[in-house]
Amino acid sequence: MLFFLLVTVFILIPIIEISLFIEIGSNIGSFNTICLIFLTAIIGVYFVRQQGLSTFQRLANQIQKLETPIQTVGEGLVILLSGVLLITPGFFTDAIGFLGLIPFTRIFFIKLVATFILSRYGVYKKKADDTIEADYFEIDESEGDNK
Repeated sequence: MLFFLLVTVFILIPIIEISLFIEIGSNIGSFNTICLIFLTAIIGVYFVRQQGLSTFQRLANQIQKLETPIQTVGEGLVILLSGVLLITPGFFTDAIGFLGLIPFTRIFFIKLVATFILSRYGVYKKKADDTIEADYFEIDESEGDNK
């Protein structure tokens, strides 16, 4: 699984990005392609900052109310990853980064990762019907050392 992830990140994504650069660059020109890359990065940083601050405030409120902020932390991590993807030059990574900023798809990403983690590592549940059998003997403390 780790090998597949590394191949995807270091080989397939750059191939997709280069193909998109060539295709988009041939349609709108090199200069416009470069401007579009910078524009998506600037817009991405703006939205990541805005949603990141909102998520941080929600996290602080939940902690203050002594609530467990599991979903909010997950959303914050998706927003952080989206920011990294939006700053990375490329149209494919920008598309995934923008998807991470949409609340509906953000929840989808969280559920997808949670399902993967739970299926890979599982959840330990103690069985209620565990019985421990053993031999025992009773010690009567009133007898003392009369043996």
